[in-house]
Amino acid sequence: MRNAANTNQAMCNGQIISPNIPNKVYNVDMKNNHETRLYVSKFMVNISHLDFDQIQNAIELLREARKNRSNVWIVGNGGSASTASHLANDLYKMCNIRALSVPDMVPTMLAYGNDTGWRNMFVGAFGKLYTPGDVLIAISCSGNSDNVVACAEMVEKPIILLTGNNPKSKLAQMKPEAVIYAESEDITIVESVHSVVCHAIARILSVKM
Repeated sequence: MRNAANTNQAMCNGQIISPNIPNKVYNVDMKNNHETRLYVSKFMVNISHLDFDQIQNAIELLREARKNRSNVWIVGNGGSASTASHLANDLYKMCNIRALSVPDMVPTMLAYGNDTGWRNMFVGAFGKLYTPGDVLIAISCSGNSDNVVACAEMVEKPIILLTGNNPKSKLAQMKPEAVIYAESEDITIVESVHSVVCHAIARILSVKM
């Protein structure tokens, strides 16, 4: 915890008063402060439960893809789509890996979704560009996202799966070469864990070129 004196702030009756901003008072809700600490502690527990051997498997698969100049296709919905976009950027820019986020292929993805249905929106967007030896990174908190499952069914392995805590999900049952679980029922923690894992993977691959 930062010392109030070091941040030019003083605590008075549950309020933070800043001498640098006249008449500016920040109310401190101790209940919310406790809930924030509880959330962060749960997140840290989930980080400590990660299977680091599986993360290393993912790193080696991506290292091999870089060596072979294979494409890495990344799919996910909602927050996982944002993670896919971020990871593709880091792998390409930092690691010299030909990574592409399928959710970023918006016009093509929406065209296939409109014409052939939700389940086929990702498959349609990259299916004609996929070649054997390419890597699929599937990000699905439930492990049952139908349009992500369709991608795993279409491609040949290897597949890297980032998912929640359900080893009986459709994607987990497909036995990907690397499965990284976030062992929480809270989707916000699952997505946060996935983000940290993706940063770790990109960081390691960027250092060990």
